[in-house]
Amino acid sequence: MSERTPEAQWSRAADGWARWAAIRAAMVPATETLLDLAAVAPGSLVLDIGCGSGEQTVMAAERAGPAGHVLAIDISAAMIAATDKTVAAAGLRNVSTRVCGVAALTGEDGAFNAAICRLVLMLVPDPTAAARAVWAALRPGGAFAAMVHGDPAKNPLNRLATEILARHGGKTVDPQKQGFFALSDPTRLEDVMRRAGFADVVVTTAPVVRRLDDAAMAVAMVRESYAGCIALIAGLPPAGQAAAWAELEQALARFEGPEGCVIPGEFNLVAGRRPAGPGRA
Repeated sequence: MSERTPEAQWSRAADGWARWAAIRAAMVPATETLLDLAAVAPGSLVLDIGCGSGEQTVMAAERAGPAGHVLAIDISAAMIAATDKTVAAAGLRNVSTRVCGVAALTGEDGAFNAAICRLVLMLVPDPTAAARAVWAALRPGGAFAAMVHGDPAKNPLNRLATEILARHGGKTVDPQKQGFFALSDPTRLEDVMRRAGFADVVVTTAPVVRRLDDAAMAVAMVRESYAGCIALIAGLPPAGQAAAWAELEQALARFEGPEGCVIPGEFNLVAGRRPAGPGRA
């Protein structure tokens, strides 16, 4: 596996992603809304796409209860190992895991009545194809809900990290292609779902506030766990990487105050339903 592939990038970031899970506790309210939109309830059979280190997997499994089940998938074996550890720590027995992307999911057509995808859909090369694969995995009437990053102007951490690191790394980031803000336009996000065959598509927003000790801590989180950002400067010598991280820390210092480094953010949440009929909507 090439070190440049998303699988390799996320595998390198897996330990850091799990280590910073406590900071992502700020995402719990938005994740609860995500589960509401997917209608995850006792007895639900849930597909969790891009499970990462498994925080939302546990939340879904707790809702589904012993009569339900969650299949958590991720392209990174290291992330799946992290999810397995998170699930075991929670004492849950209604979760199974698999190393694969949603497009490679086989033998699961019509197996689920709910599907969730947290901060992954905007990172895949073809989000419509991914959504179509989710459509196929759902039973008629099943719901799919996804969370992606919203307006770049309302997400300074991700925006500044992308802009600064890309410039230092000599990279050009196309916002219309896979990346943090590929689906930040609600109209485009809705279109992805409708073209995939989903009906009753609704897009909403949810705020998030990340609270860290200081800008240095915010940079450490990005440096250790944001695979796409790490990849932007991976080809630089150590001194060049250090300069990039230092500029990012300086840029994030504006969010420091008496309560630490408080950085706002906003997610787009989209949900749709596989129609009860035999074909796509």
